[in-house]
Amino acid sequence: MEVAVGEISSRVLREPKPIVTEVCKNKEVTILEEKLLEANKKIMPYALTLVGSYPDAEDLCQTTMMKLIKNQDKFLQSNTPTAYAKTILRHSFIDTYRKQQKVVPLESESLQSNYNLDATNEYQDMLKCLEKHNEIERTIIGMLESGNSYEEMQEFIGDISIANLRVKALRARKTLAECMGRKL
Repeated sequence: MEVAVGEISSRVLREPKPIVTEVCKNKEVTILEEKLLEANKKIMPYALTLVGSYPDAEDLCQTTMMKLIKNQDKFLQSNTPTAYAKTILRHSFIDTYRKQQKVVPLESESLQSNYNLDATNEYQDMLKCLEKHNEIERTIIGMLESGNSYEEMQEFIGDISIANLRVKALRARKTLAECMGRKL
């Protein structure tokens, strides 16, 4: 059986085309990219509530996105891709937390003189006070602290007006301050 060289190379170089949903400004957006972008918008505030700091939340989201890309078949077949992404994020957070618990600090590091016990206690008090709030109020406080706009929060939370969102934010901040024994 004779096969032309050009025929073999064209077969080797051909890659399966991804399913294209739209073409805008000469850029093809695949269904996977579209779902990943949508999921990333939804999981970032959730990651902030889990870890409490923006850089750690970004790292957690990036890890989650890599896992979603690695398991894209399951992700694309999921009926609720955002819930699937949140589950992956939560499991990644638990794995990271367990790894941190296994690390034993050296004595010289654990006996630092500039260790601020008051700040640690205050942080623990704040976490206890945040547990008294419902999930929407915790999300609002977390997104406010991370610098998100009210429009971004409205898009994330869903069926809520900007005015109602501002009222909920004010009430959540006020109850948090009262719980911690401060004035707003």
